[in-house]
Amino acid sequence: MSGVSGGNGAGADNAGADNAGGQNGGGQNGGGQNGGGQNGGVQSVDRAFRLLQAIGEEPSSLTELARRVSLPVSTASRLLGTLEGLGAVERVDELGIFRIGPAILTIASSVDSSENLKAIARPELEYLMKTLNEAAGLSVAAGYTMHYLDQVDSSQAVQVQDWVGTRLPMHLVSSGLVVLAYWPAEAIDNYLERELEAPTKRSLSTSAELYARLDEVRADGVSWTLEELEAGINSVAAPILNGMGEVVGAIHIHGPAYRFPKNDRQRFESEVVAAAERVAQLLGGGAVDTVAPGDSADGLVLRV
Repeated sequence: MSGVSGGNGAGADNAGADNAGGQNGGGQNGGGQNGGGQNGGVQSVDRAFRLLQAIGEEPSSLTELARRVSLPVSTASRLLGTLEGLGAVERVDELGIFRIGPAILTIASSVDSSENLKAIARPELEYLMKTLNEAAGLSVAAGYTMHYLDQVDSSQAVQVQDWVGTRLPMHLVSSGLVVLAYWPAEAIDNYLERELEAPTKRSLSTSAELYARLDEVRADGVSWTLEELEAGINSVAAPILNGMGEVVGAIHIHGPAYRFPKNDRQRFESEVVAAAERVAQLLGGGAVDTVAPGDSADGLVLRV
């Protein structure tokens, strides 16, 4: 009896499964319809994003935006209406110009630009270390110091200290000198109002020495420090520039003075400059901007 019952139960289950299959089939058909809806939704998202990009580049009227993104005016109007309702864009009524709205600005302000830069620069640091077998690092200005965000250590037995998380006076480190070189004269003068620390006999300790060094950095495009922070440590850095020619950070290589740079100075310079340029390109030519020189915040903000 139990066998028969089991059989009937199985039959009932199978029937249920068939019915469920029919329902699932309908679900699949419905899914096909939904798939069409999803495609339409993806298209709408794509078009809305293109509109946001266009507005971010230059606030414009409805007609002009539709032309720039190659959309019918009616479609652009519908999408802009939705974006406006969400606070992603806003309209200057008297001019009929659309600009980026508070919702996007709020999202943008929550982005940690230094973390973004760190993620972009990390592969370049790894490349430099593997290519040159010396430690490679990334830093940004934080007030009148350089804040070290990341470092990839060499595989050699004798290594330099891991500087990640530390802040060092700008005139003592190669990364700080390339940043100072791009600061306006007034900001450099403000930096020089403080006493220049000189922890080694090679440290820059006067305004005349610093001005002369910055002239060299501007001419060369790189900065070297030779046992100026600590005895026995040398470093070279190149600036990461945005689309406006402003410095947003620096890539540097450092190692023990007894082996770095030896006779490979030109090679180290060309590699660190190329790495910094690649990072700048990946940032999108102006995706980040500097804070005012000497600001206590880390030297990056996101521009929208």
